[in-house]
Amino acid sequence: MKPLIHHLLGETRTAILAALLLHPDKPRHVRELVRATGASPGTLHRELNTLVDYGVLQREQIGRQVFYRADVTCSVLGELTGLMRKTAGMIDILRDALLPLADKAIGAFVYGSMASGDTHVHSDVDVMVVGTLSFADAVLALQPAQEALRREVNPTVLSLEEFRQRRKQPDSFVARVWKEPKLWLIGEPDELGKPGQDTPDQTARHASG
Repeated sequence: MKPLIHHLLGETRTAILAALLLHPDKPRHVRELVRATGASPGTLHRELNTLVDYGVLQREQIGRQVFYRADVTCSVLGELTGLMRKTAGMIDILRDALLPLADKAIGAFVYGSMASGDTHVHSDVDVMVVGTLSFADAVLALQPAQEALRREVNPTVLSLEEFRQRRKQPDSFVARVWKEPKLWLIGEPDELGKPGQDTPDQTARHASG
């Protein structure tokens, strides 16, 4: 299921707005936006021209290069930026929050309704973090993200050994989560080991204590 914001604005327009509104001080060249959005140049140009006509973006030509940035005079820029921050910009915000813990976190991903797209205005953000950090470390690191997103961020923190052990149990919470959609923040699936790999059992540190 697509996120609601994609139904409202379309995937390409959402990606453009997230790239430019969440970084208003950074003008982006068309080639950068093609890479950031994954859109074809033709589609991208149409959306950019529309957003310039709406007064949301500014077009700036420097020499032969054309750059786009958020138009700070747009009357609804704050509301649009807030919407992007809560939806399309969520991954960047969470990833930036966890970056200081990258040496302790082997993997981290969003799961649940925010990953599947089945969200509503009060949906929490569920984050699984696997590594050597403590639950308190994760809560402290994610606090700024929670404030920025204006959503409850609920971390579950497991050691790598515990994560692998629980994933081998077919009816376990971790096994169910592993089969569902995920949005990766740190690492990749392979870094968490293969299903069924034997590892020592260790105690998990997670939201339920």
